[in-house]
Amino acid sequence: MESEESISKRIKKLTKEINSHNERYYKDNSPSISDQEYDSLFSELKKLEKDHPHLSLKNSPTKSVGSDLTNQFTKFKHQIPVLSLENTYNLEELSDWIIKTGIDLEYSVEWKIDGASMILYYENGILETCVTRGSGGIGDVVTENVKTIKSLPQNLKSKLSITVRGEIFMNFAEFEEFNEEFGGKFANPRNLAAGSIKQKDPNEVAKRPLRIFLYDAFLPKGRKKIQTHFEILKILKDDGFPLAPDTEILSGKDVLGKIKKYNDRKDKMPFPVDGLVIKVNSLALRDSLGETSHSPRWARAFKFDALLKETVIEEIDFAIGRTGKITPRAKVTPIALGGTTVTYATLHNQDYIDTLGAGIGAKVLISKRGEIIPAVEKIVQAPPKGVFKLPTNCPSCKSKLTKVDDSVDFFCTNRACPEREKNTLIFYCSKKQMNIEGLGERQIEIFYELGWIKKIPDLYSLHKLKDKIQALDGFGEKSVQIILASIEKSKEKDFRFTLPSLGLNEIGPKVTEILIEQAIDSWEKLVNLCNQSEAEKELETFHGIGPRTIAALLFYTKDKETKQMVKQLMSLGVRFTSDEKEKSDIQPFLGQSWCVTGSFENFQPRDIAMDIITKHGGRKVSSVSSKTTHLLYGTGAGSKLEKANELGVITINENDFLQLLKKEGISF
Repeated sequence: MESEESISKRIKKLTKEINSHNERYYKDNSPSISDQEYDSLFSELKKLEKDHPHLSLKNSPTKSVGSDLTNQFTKFKHQIPVLSLENTYNLEELSDWIIKTGIDLEYSVEWKIDGASMILYYENGILETCVTRGSGGIGDVVTENVKTIKSLPQNLKSKLSITVRGEIFMNFAEFEEFNEEFGGKFANPRNLAAGSIKQKDPNEVAKRPLRIFLYDAFLPKGRKKIQTHFEILKILKDDGFPLAPDTEILSGKDVLGKIKKYNDRKDKMPFPVDGLVIKVNSLALRDSLGETSHSPRWARAFKFDALLKETVIEEIDFAIGRTGKITPRAKVTPIALGGTTVTYATLHNQDYIDTLGAGIGAKVLISKRGEIIPAVEKIVQAPPKGVFKLPTNCPSCKSKLTKVDDSVDFFCTNRACPEREKNTLIFYCSKKQMNIEGLGERQIEIFYELGWIKKIPDLYSLHKLKDKIQALDGFGEKSVQIILASIEKSKEKDFRFTLPSLGLNEIGPKVTEILIEQAIDSWEKLVNLCNQSEAEKELETFHGIGPRTIAALLFYTKDKETKQMVKQLMSLGVRFTSDEKEKSDIQPFLGQSWCVTGSFENFQPRDIAMDIITKHGGRKVSSVSSKTTHLLYGTGAGSKLEKANELGVITINENDFLQLLKKEGISF
């Protein structure tokens, strides 16, 4: 094993060399190595940084493209919900959604541009701030880069204060021309567009053929008489914003019939599209339908059939997840697909393998589902040795594999399975969970094999092994300090992170937020709730929690192993309570549970009203139940208002709420 010192030297050398080549590519226009040689250097650096993240340098070329949030830009908290769209992949799924949402409603049908998402904030008609989507809550400020796009108006005729969402992209012809100047270095227009807006120098960005289409807007001072998405688009058009062509407003009955027309045209479009976006036209209905934690209920993305490429299955192996799920995957002869080189593709499960007739040696078609996950889609030539069969025992612990409930997947149910334990540790330490820096897959694998960590609580005893860790090849004093300090820092995380980081099946961040919303904001309160005789009925009233999640909550809060683990973690200083949000001294809503529905002129988004209520003593709930004390309703209020009236819940409209705030001396 190489020493940390030699790895550090190699990272420094690669960083300097690649940055030098980038300088020649972008400024001197005189590349000195081939694309293949450049990609080889870049891949080596990425792998080293992944295995040794603490050795990565601030000026690493891997940090300039491909990451939503970087250290190079000022951060900005979004003032509107910046959500993702839920995808549908066939007409049946889209039809089900339209029927459920309203077959007689009007919908807009628009091209889904394959580019980089951007949010633009205008104040009194002047473009003030341009922000990337980032994490959805916080983005990078890239204003000067975006202002280089010639078609984007920086001063509006209407002098509106407006927040606009759009997509930055490149036309195919302009991309090819630009890419030719750099030896075909860039894989596709989307990657180049996304990378361009994260460049340091706006003068360089101005040289790139970036374009933008705008597709939605929010009026922070109220919509007033604006009732539809079509009217929003007209306002944008009148103010000179470039809009994507071919947008139509259709009845739900007519949407499916138009899909084929768009599908037939997609390959003739001058810019990259990867599907359609279908949105409810009525803004009041949108407010009524609301959203989940990550996507609006009033819109869907319809993804066109993925690009397929032919290759050969060389081997089939298995991934064993932290829940014990066995996922077979095919190692294939490498192919370029969607801008990346694919060497592995999922085979999902045995039923999928049997249906396809997949096996080693088969010639197959590979796609990228949703443009992300490579999957084996079709057998072109049958495997010479027949259809592949999964083993009957876990490849890691040799336990018998079983199907759980009605699942088509096989599971290893041994909770002490080494692969399950390692993946649980990897998940817990990952960036989106407890974010323990320096503990990646490689480090956890080493510590696990040495017997130093088996379960999550073992991480918090690693400081006792400091000298032993430093004695290992590849672990210097500095890297060990980073790991141990990060483990200690993780104790500052609250219930919002600690509960979902345990990797318990069905209990992720969204479920945790719903629990906190219902005042179940600690492990102790969760256990107490689940120990009640009516626990299942109570949990059924929590909007967004289904039968599987309820079963999981009831199981894990009674499970001896889980309870012992949480108890041990708490004794080690890990927190299983949530931080309280900022509270005002004025508490008129104390002891009250508020729900919100409909559309508002003064509260856009309507979460602004809920933030006011929680800051001043109230509790936010997602659905109306017998425990809801108040419902704040606006235009387009539907079933929630009806249920509130049935249950005798106090209902308050926007004007009455404003008067109540004024009476209590609450400003916003």
